[in-house]
Amino acid sequence: MRIGIAGGGLAGLTLAWLLDGCHDVVLLEARPRLGGNAESVPARSDGRTHGVDLGVRETAPGSFPVWRHVATEVGFTAEDLVTAPATRTLSPAGQPEPAWVSPAGPSFDSRPVTPRGPLRRALARFATEAARWQAEELSWDVTLGELTETWPEQDRAHADLLCALPASLHGCTVQEARGLSARAAGAPFAGPEPSQERAPEVTYLRGGAGALVNALAGDLRAALVRVGAPLRAVAAEGEGFVLIDTVGGVHTVDAVVLALPADRAREVLVPLAGAEELRTVLGAVPYRSLTYALHRDPFGMPADRAAWSTTNTALHEGWSETTTWYGPSFGADLFVSQLTHRADRPRHELARSAYRSALPTPEATRARNRLARGRGRQRLFFAGHCTTPIDTQEAAMASAVAVAERLAPGADRLRRLRHELKGG
Repeated sequence: MRIGIAGGGLAGLTLAWLLDGCHDVVLLEARPRLGGNAESVPARSDGRTHGVDLGVRETAPGSFPVWRHVATEVGFTAEDLVTAPATRTLSPAGQPEPAWVSPAGPSFDSRPVTPRGPLRRALARFATEAARWQAEELSWDVTLGELTETWPEQDRAHADLLCALPASLHGCTVQEARGLSARAAGAPFAGPEPSQERAPEVTYLRGGAGALVNALAGDLRAALVRVGAPLRAVAAEGEGFVLIDTVGGVHTVDAVVLALPADRAREVLVPLAGAEELRTVLGAVPYRSLTYALHRDPFGMPADRAAWSTTNTALHEGWSETTTWYGPSFGADLFVSQLTHRADRPRHELARSAYRSALPTPEATRARNRLARGRGRQRLFFAGHCTTPIDTQEAAMASAVAVAERLAPGADRLRRLRHELKGG
């Protein structure tokens, strides 16, 4: 078959890689580069060049089995991973000192760790209950606000600080975060309370997430990849489809995979007869735009360097935005800050980019489930943003695997992945 894939983010690119050599594949990407939200830029510090992620960042190889296997298949080893303590600082607006500074381990004796008390207990509750929501498969329809309202009053009093974490991640207001699916919003923060002796860890690819993108693209043998070619429309032709891009390309295919944001998928389906219900479902997924900048000066960081964390979230005027510090990872003072709603800007900005985040509302999750139930109907498939309530590299790549299982269950790369996931 000839397969048309729209969207060259991690979902679309992984799918093209899985199908390559088994089917004829044409991949259309709107941007002048592949990777979508996986974008890395080079930054020099102390005579060394580091790949710094503007978009998606850390991975969790131990709990990202698809990511781990694909990365290994395209040549990455343990030496390509950089691990650092996962520390966090929370700073409410108008307060000179952070409200929360997480533990970082016994070697950080001067770190002003927040003592045990109401806030620390509330944050610990959030982490442990978020883990329970995943384990018990809490309904996606239950909102974060509904659950925090059931907490004891002393924990409920810190709900704004707790909601600031998913608000920053998804680019919504703190108030809007209360209306997000608790299971989806809590997933990135699930886990045990960090101990004084050992903080949890984050893992990065040494060359950034873009290094995986480049490796996947470089490992394509026969797929036709067109960047800077946004898909304009999908139309039916006989038993297949025609993909029309905005730069004059017309591609006849037997099956279509839309690895696009839901609203973009909705637009390209306008000419397709019988797609009205799909377009209605896709319209239920809301998005927010986020702007990130890489910089050298400690913009967005606490005044006290001892309180610096890998993740530093500041609340202001109903928003919360984060500055990521790469010092513990690379040994260099490089920072990436969200700038979407901040009035100030870094003094020494090196690069900037904008991305869109899908809000994991209950309505959006119901829409994704409906798409998943109809996946592959009349050879029209969805991957990535359209299908994943939790937006991680692993979820994007796993959505590609699910489509590949329908289109090419016997593909060599898919067979090896399936064997690895079953424990070899």
